[in-house]
Amino acid sequence: MHSDVRQLRATVGDGVTIVPIGVLPDTTVLHISALIIHEKRSFFLLGFLVIAENARVPNYSTYRIQEAELYADSIATAQQPQKSERRNPPELCIGIASVERNGILYLKSTLGSLQHGLSTEERARLHFVVLLAHTDQTNHGAYNQPWLDNMADGLPSYSDNEERFALATIIESNSTHGIKAKFDYSIVMEECEKTGASEILMIEDDVVFMDGWWSRLREALAVATAKTWELGHQDFLYLRLFYYEGLLGWNSESWPKYLASSLVVAGSVLGVLLLMKRYIPPTRLYLTRSAIFLVTFVFTPCMIILYFSAGANCVLPRPPGVHPMPNNACCGQGLVFQRSKVVDELLPLFRDNRWSEVPTDSFIEEYADSAGALRWALTPVVMQHVGGQSSHGVNRGGGMTPNRLWNYGFEDYDVDRLALEHIS
Repeated sequence: MHSDVRQLRATVGDGVTIVPIGVLPDTTVLHISALIIHEKRSFFLLGFLVIAENARVPNYSTYRIQEAELYADSIATAQQPQKSERRNPPELCIGIASVERNGILYLKSTLGSLQHGLSTEERARLHFVVLLAHTDQTNHGAYNQPWLDNMADGLPSYSDNEERFALATIIESNSTHGIKAKFDYSIVMEECEKTGASEILMIEDDVVFMDGWWSRLREALAVATAKTWELGHQDFLYLRLFYYEGLLGWNSESWPKYLASSLVVAGSVLGVLLLMKRYIPPTRLYLTRSAIFLVTFVFTPCMIILYFSAGANCVLPRPPGVHPMPNNACCGQGLVFQRSKVVDELLPLFRDNRWSEVPTDSFIEEYADSAGALRWALTPVVMQHVGGQSSHGVNRGGGMTPNRLWNYGFEDYDVDRLALEHIS
């Protein structure tokens, strides 16, 4: 045991405190050894070394960002197909409202990741609308950039409409982020609606998409439509392409359910032990009162605590596929809306509540709750939130580093496997 500790100390460094918390003699049938290593947020439990900082390493997104920016640079000078070669109407319109973020430019990698890897036929089915959301668009780092001109099919501006420009000037000068964000969102959504696309994907400008996202999205939309009809609905509000896993864990409002489940488990263990002692005579030698007490009221609660400590995303992960997500969904990085919902419900809703200060994603969720609208989510996600600087000035770490709002599962993607999947 001491040699193991010395070897482990040599592995993790001298600054780590190693505390043995329970070792039974080697002569026993059951040998349990557990170590806990304390070093900031790092820990070692039951033989597994888990470093919290390493759990947030953006392995795949870092690669994808580099790939996307290289593609954007290459397309800046490439000859693009004529607009007439695009499918009309497009199958999907992708809308992005982008603002300047203190010198950090996310839009380039966002567009690059969306278009890199698309075949000519796939690209022809898509229409990209990008709004540089400033009354003076020269304030945006992407303004007049060749890569933006070549990748965007539509570049609307506030000045396209006098009334819109006047309203934008007022909102930009005097209003909160929530009002401005919803105003921009509605403009992009309206521009996408004008294309006649059957679906509209609204995304933020600080995200990155996986290779092969379009084929997965098409399959997911077909599944969502089929499941919607099975439930007796004609349509659904949106399909979510990104969600923050942190809100899908144990919820404080559900504590009565968790407590009841824990009591059922403990009661079941006690019942099984008592039945074994009653009907299986050989076990009576081992199932003494003290043994039953320890198993039921010490070991079982410890296992229950360990179960909950592991987290809901660990012990009860979401299965792959398209599933409902009506609660605890965050945030608005990527939502696919059906055209009918945009025309009949969302655009009028945004116009009628133009001066509401509720953030865009919460605004949509509140409406969905009140209307009882269906909301689907795709697992695993096909996009990652990589913004370290929010659109309203809140610093989340700066640069293109997943920080607080991101999806761990996205980083598990394998580059080679995705390439083969896309080809097939």
